[in-house]
Amino acid sequence: MKSSFLWGALAVFATACAAPQSLTTGWQSRQAPDSWVASFDQFTGREQLRFPRQDEHLLYLSHQLTVSAGRLQVRVADQALPATPGAVVHTKLPLAQPTRVAVVGRQAQGAFKLRYPVCRQPQIQVAFNPNLELLSFCNLLLQYDDLVAIPDSQSVSIAGRRTKIRDLYALNLKLAAPYKAFAASPHLAVIKSYFDRSFYLHYANFVLGLPDFPRASVSPDKSPGPPFAAAAEAQRFVEACNAFYREIGFDAFLRQRQPYYAAMLTEVNDNLPPPAFLTEIEHFYGQPSATYRLYPSLTMLFSTGFAVGGDHVIGNVFGSFTPPASVSDEAALRLGFADRQALRTVCVHEFGHSFVNPVIDQVGASVLTATAPRFEPIREQMTAQGYNDWKICLYEHFTRAGEVLTARLLGDNTKARELLAENVQQRHFRYLPQMVEQLQYWYDHEYLDKSYPQKVQEIIAGLR
Repeated sequence: MKSSFLWGALAVFATACAAPQSLTTGWQSRQAPDSWVASFDQFTGREQLRFPRQDEHLLYLSHQLTVSAGRLQVRVADQALPATPGAVVHTKLPLAQPTRVAVVGRQAQGAFKLRYPVCRQPQIQVAFNPNLELLSFCNLLLQYDDLVAIPDSQSVSIAGRRTKIRDLYALNLKLAAPYKAFAASPHLAVIKSYFDRSFYLHYANFVLGLPDFPRASVSPDKSPGPPFAAAAEAQRFVEACNAFYREIGFDAFLRQRQPYYAAMLTEVNDNLPPPAFLTEIEHFYGQPSATYRLYPSLTMLFSTGFAVGGDHVIGNVFGSFTPPASVSDEAALRLGFADRQALRTVCVHEFGHSFVNPVIDQVGASVLTATAPRFEPIREQMTAQGYNDWKICLYEHFTRAGEVLTARLLGDNTKARELLAENVQQRHFRYLPQMVEQLQYWYDHEYLDKSYPQKVQEIIAGLR
């Protein structure tokens, strides 16, 4: 994931990196665009960083002071920030006006460490994507007969109520019914041949990167990447999608279902968690992203989702969360997307995987091999949840640890306790308490000395 910290925004700050001349001895300093470390035998004076006003941006200041004599403070607008000896203090400073950060010493002996990235306050973008809608619609038509054939006698308990399984797909079935004859389309048969090779949502990132169907094309001199082996193979898939789009008149489908799309987007937007959690996630992992996107989908099957994105985007495409309550009255549609808890999970948990998984992928093979026996005591419980090897188990453990710590950083200690208890007691994430404890210590004491990936490798190697 590429950094989106705004280094250029700091171009106007002024500092004195050389040793201050008055009452200062033994000064040693090292400064980078977003950090500053200094030590001294005696420091009496004032060193400043200046940050210009930048709307919708904030300065996330982390500082750590070591003082063996005298007094040392970090001050913002002439107010001293709290400091505990040896601890890292994290402070969010909106840049709605010019801001000065000062390090002030009076006969101080010791050191200070500062980190001060400026970042855009992230927001979640919500939109449906026509190419994803067609991709999922193809899968829906291929599954249509199986969904219709679900017996009325089959039911499931949801929120304490028995619900017919077929009713979970009421929205999907209503949308697909007028098009069921196209399940025999030769163009859909070509598309199905690709779905037979790889799960259909493995093509999601690919179609997101294309021009809109039915005028999509693939550059013949550019590798399309997974899940295609060659450009010709990708072009055949795209041509089939273009042709199927025209055959079924998918543009008319999108127009006619506009009230449904509007209702879906309203349900999602009205139930999103406040975006403050994104700032905490980015700061915690030290890996900001340019854009966060949610792609709710009418044509995806009920209760399914998939992570999408790339170097500059973290996203998720998903179907409805709860059984639709009204799918026929366009003036009173209730489509099953208005679920605050489910959307919190999509945002905090699924976005978290985009930060965590690449870090676990970087852990040395020797460390994973040496710690693999830790999987055995929980193998049965993890496998029952779909986490059937040690690496996947670590993805889930560290993502859930991030959820607990994000809740703490937002000041919601009740939610943090609930998440920890649920994941340990009900879902058997046995190693979660020690991971949370060690990551909390890292954030409070080692954040300026170790990166998140370094701490993760250390934690895995020392799991008890």
